[in-house]
Amino acid sequence: MTISSTDIVLVTIGLLSLIVLIGVGTFLATRWLHPSHVDDAPFGVIQAGAFALVGLLLGFSFSLSVARYDQRRTVTVREGNTITTTALRAQFLEPSVAQPMLNMLRSYVQARIDFASAGTERAARNEPRGRSVALQTQMWALAVRAGRSDPYSVETMLFIQALNEMIDVSREQAAALNATIPDAVIGIVIVVIVLAGALLGSNYGRAGRFDVIAYALFATMIALTLATILDLDRPQRGFIRVPLDPLLNTQRLVDSLKPVASPTGVPRRSR
Repeated sequence: MTISSTDIVLVTIGLLSLIVLIGVGTFLATRWLHPSHVDDAPFGVIQAGAFALVGLLLGFSFSLSVARYDQRRTVTVREGNTITTTALRAQFLEPSVAQPMLNMLRSYVQARIDFASAGTERAARNEPRGRSVALQTQMWALAVRAGRSDPYSVETMLFIQALNEMIDVSREQAAALNATIPDAVIGIVIVVIVLAGALLGSNYGRAGRFDVIAYALFATMIALTLATILDLDRPQRGFIRVPLDPLLNTQRLVDSLKPVASPTGVPRRSR
């Protein structure tokens, strides 16, 4: 399920309205159907259990969404660091290899920014993902040729190690973006919230008085909590977004790099 900032607002308003309508409806129905002499003690136990379940589901979902938000933020920092390391080590390759490698890294970091910006919207991620994979293939092929031409070069081996880690982290980024709370779980949470609202409205009906302010505050708190969970769980589409500063800083650094030529008459280190 793709969620945008507009969707977050609509979900909040829609859930708030639904809880209010269900509460008012069950209040009126209970006032009409409920005999005044019936013992309400069993109903109170059921209502307490329902609200405990709502708290448990919201707490679990909130904790899960925060953990995944932190995971995406951490992976973004790691990806920026691995690209930076790869670019810095590329400077020490032979100029005939370093220049095209740095050019590809400049295109690659832009592809990774576009990929991370797309968030969980898979259709929007397909194009930058394709660019990333193509550039990874080209960079790896160039690194393999450089390694075969000088298999004892320390600089080349270190660069290949950094390039391999950079490619691995890109897979972690994709996995982190795909890790969201299943839509079925969100649906169950909404159903339980609505049923709890119905029980609260029925309780007001048994008491013969509907506390509008208290019920409105209850509905608002529940709706805002669920909206926050959805916003955290769907990065880059709502109000709460994973900062892309690590990748943007890496982009500025890579754009400024140039190959570092070996001093004249000084051989490159080999082992």
